[in-house]
Amino acid sequence: MTVEPKGAPKKSRRSRRPGATETFSVSVDRKTKLRLKTLARARHGGNVSALITELALEGERHAAFERAWQWYGGPEPTADELAALRAEWEGGWKLARKARAKRSKRRTAA
Repeated sequence: MTVEPKGAPKKSRRSRRPGATETFSVSVDRKTKLRLKTLARARHGGNVSALITELALEGERHAAFERAWQWYGGPEPTADELAALRAEWEGGWKLARKARAKRSKRRTAA
């Protein structure tokens, strides 16, 4: 049993997020903070930093979509049209993930 001297700093048992990170401060109202923490718990095991990374990537995708949509010359899609497009994309991704899982199972079974 090792005994640490009084006043010695205790080692943190909390693991750090993988990769290089930077810390910054953001001010939000209480409801927004609660929403962020709730989403982080549901999607990332409570990791708000991972949620913010996800939100930033989603924002980039949305901005790219808007630029492409304007380039094609069409009017901006309505909220309902956007929801339908996202549902269609998600359906395609689910199908692709399902097919990939089947291929993986076949490889491990052989």
